Amino acid sequence: MTLPDPSSHENDPAKTFRIGHRERDDAIEVLREAAGDGRITVDELDERMEKVQAAKFPIDLDEVLGDLVTELPSDRFRPTSAIAPASGRGQAIMGHDRFDPLVIKAGWESEVRRAKWAVPPFIRCEPSMSSIELNFLEVDTDLQTIEVEIVAGMGSVTVVIPEDWAVNVDELSKSWGSVKSVVNAVPTGRKPIIRVGGSIGMGSFKARFANYFDRRRLAR
Repeated sequence: MTLPDPSSHENDPAKTFRIGHRERDDAIEVLREAAGDGRITVDELDERMEKVQAAKFPIDLDEVLGDLVTELPSDRFRPTSAIAPASGRGQAIMGHDRFDPLVIKAGWESEVRRAKWAVPPFIRCEPSMSSIELNFLEVDTDLQTIEVEIVAGMGSVTVVIPEDWAVNVDELSKSWGSVKSVVNAVPTGRKPIIRVGGSIGMGSFKARFANYFDRRRLAR
């Protein structure tokens, strides 16, 4: 079966997904390195940086960086199968594609991920009425960044991390809810950072280290 060309699809995420500060900062860093290497002039650097600041979608960054990188910015926002439909290749494993994240829901019952569980790079939490706990204390992973998107609801999300990990909540918004982080925003060495985005809505979010009950459980 021939996969459709994502660039011609009206719902192509590279043309509809709004970029933010992170994507623009990454693009500017590429431009600065290119200028430092002599691949573009200072005038070109200024001109391209203006285009980056005006960019709204990943496809806009392609125009600026297309002759400087081997992987286009838009590739990060398209499903893996649409980018490189290699022969005999199956669908992406859930949670390993930005547009096919591991979805954790909490309706009337709480949901807890704890102990040694398989952590993918992309997670979406939907705490509609109850609570979700993502506990990473016993997780062994090579990931450096884990992206957690929260879909607004009335429930709560708690993230528990080891002391050398970090949580960044700069992109997490709220309406009537609360956001509290009592952990580091910068990890130790090459340990993982959890970037939390989306909206907590009328619920609550908390990032913390191990408490008394966590330490007691781990000591058993």
